[in-house]
Amino acid sequence: MHTLAPAAILALTALPALAADPVFCSARIEGKEVALAYDPDEAKALAASRRERIATRLGRDECPSYVVLRALTPNLDDAERAPFCLRREDDDVLGIDLGRRDAWGACSAPSRSVCERVNAAKGAAGAITAAARGAAGGMERLPDGSGAVILSGTGGAISSALTAMGGAAATVAASPVLLTGAAASVVAVGGTVYACRNAD
Repeated sequence: MHTLAPAAILALTALPALAADPVFCSARIEGKEVALAYDPDEAKALAASRRERIATRLGRDECPSYVVLRALTPNLDDAERAPFCLRREDDDVLGIDLGRRDAWGACSAPSRSVCERVNAAKGAAGAITAAARGAAGGMERLPDGSGAVILSGTGGAISSALTAMGGAAATVAASPVLLTGAAASVVAVGGTVYACRNAD
């Protein structure tokens, strides 16, 4: 999975107009301590669970899960992030996965896959979404308001389906994530494409 430099992640999570002084926090992502920042007023509304809201009020230096998820999916808004959860092992965030979140934003029933942004071609997400409207085999549109479309199957089957769509979608078919042949998913949401496969 592509690793973001700590300074880049901090910049990605900087809010354009903070209502209050930013709160700095840390998260362990792929084995590295990363510094992030967030608006404490916003955290009161967006912390996903009572546990996270209490932790935020107590001034813990660990980042709320929504802050980490924002850092890992900078091209999405909060609604578009709805299908994703944090894949954690102990205190380490290994990346994002598809699924429901627990009280700490981690995957409540992890599929042990890791999703990676593969949106190399402009328009790929739109092409996949348009194909889903045509009821292409193996695709589903999530009913959670995120607008996400998921194409699931083996890497080979997904590559074939994307190639058949042509254009921008076909370029996603060459993603290394899909070339393993193992079970995988491609998620098109918010103009961005993610490929998810079982982690090594």
